Amino acid sequence: MKKMRAILAAGMVAVLAVGLAACGSTESSSETAAESAAAAGESAQSAETSAQEADAYTVTIEGTTIVMNAEAAPIIESLGDDYSYFESESCAFEGLDKVYTYSGFKLNTYPVDDVDYVSSVVFMDDTVETDEGICIGSAKEDVTAAYGEADEETDSALIYEKGDSTLTIGISDGAVSSLEIAAVTE
Repeated sequence: MKKMRAILAAGMVAVLAVGLAACGSTESSSETAAESAAAAGESAQSAETSAQEADAYTVTIEGTTIVMNAEAAPIIESLGDDYSYFESESCAFEGLDKVYTYSGFKLNTYPVDDVDYVSSVVFMDDTVETDEGICIGSAKEDVTAAYGEADEETDSALIYEKGDSTLTIGISDGAVSSLEIAAVTE
């Protein structure tokens, strides 16, 4: 909770995408977040933000850096209004979990005290890559070169932990088949 408050105090910009468990849902298509706010993402970059990013996995999409557990609204504004929207009653928090589906990725959020925070970014195709250059279709060897040995490895996934985030990379036939950066919320 202290980290979350520190992120808010720094005015941090972030986006999240999470595979949500649906307890109840409401769906709408092509909702707008707000008018262009590209400058908002850039102006929120401070020394404290840079320090936070260094201690978490991030992804930069269209000039917007998405940090797990950061306030979602400025990130969504910065990414623009070309997305579809889904929400469902949160099973873990009081309020609504939200999913913003953009071209190539999904940004998931969770609510705390009427504020939405980034819970995960789910990569949907090879048009989006991690800040280290890994995308769906990358070779397993490229993943190991970029991130080192996984903190946990299964037959089908490599799992990396950094700060309050995890990077889960699905592997099939020696290549990346799925990719998700997720927040650790507890």
